[in-house]
Amino acid sequence: MKSNGLTKFGDPETGRERSVFGGRVIVCLSAAAMLVLGACASLPPLPPSKAQLNMETSSEELGRPLVSDTEDEGTLLGGLLGGGITFGAGGGSNRNVNMALPIGMFAGSVAGRYVAGKQAQFSKEAEVAEAITRDVRAKNAQAGRMISAMETVVAEHRTRLAEIRAAKAKGQDNAALLEQRVEVAAKDLETMKDSVGKAEGHLALFNDARGIVLEKSESKDLAQKPVMKSMTVEILTLRNRIKSMHKLIGDLSSVS
Repeated sequence: MKSNGLTKFGDPETGRERSVFGGRVIVCLSAAAMLVLGACASLPPLPPSKAQLNMETSSEELGRPLVSDTEDEGTLLGGLLGGGITFGAGGGSNRNVNMALPIGMFAGSVAGRYVAGKQAQFSKEAEVAEAITRDVRAKNAQAGRMISAMETVVAEHRTRLAEIRAAKAKGQDNAALLEQRVEVAAKDLETMKDSVGKAEGHLALFNDARGIVLEKSESKDLAQKPVMKSMTVEILTLRNRIKSMHKLIGDLSSVS
């Protein structure tokens, strides 16, 4: 028999000759098919955008505790706020700081240590008030950066999800991509919720600290002095920024 250049061997069952080359083709095609199916089932992870990275950084920054030995102060105080505790519109606590309420026992303890730390640094009550105001102002700046990042992230998800859903409506099979984008949006949503919880915790701390300073003050008109008015304005600003963060959380929830 004339050789065609292919190695052949006999089949033990039929005695027929089979091509080694042909067998290799079948194996290679099967392997290729498995790779294609695997690629369809698992998309590569989406790289984070600049805004998402900024949001992660801002979230870590916003969550840094103000009382050094209370790492979870923001989460715990935020949870207490979430339990229905509210504060007066003027920025101060609408309860007496010495009342033996569960919220007061914990928040007062953290805020008490916070104020005591400032008193150890500064001898005059005006200086203590100024130091607290600087802390509130710093948290406001961090909250502002967080809001800016959140706004961009929400806009990005809104645009991408709208594009994918529009393509799907036209018959394009992109269910895997849509699922992936929704999962990323859900992860970003959790980061936002965690951040706003930390911000609410700081708000509770500042409200209590303000109440303690006024309660312990030797000056009867301290609340009317510029330093305390500045603190009140900063606390109100933080409150409003938290409201903005909640709105953005609602916006992302509605598009994802």
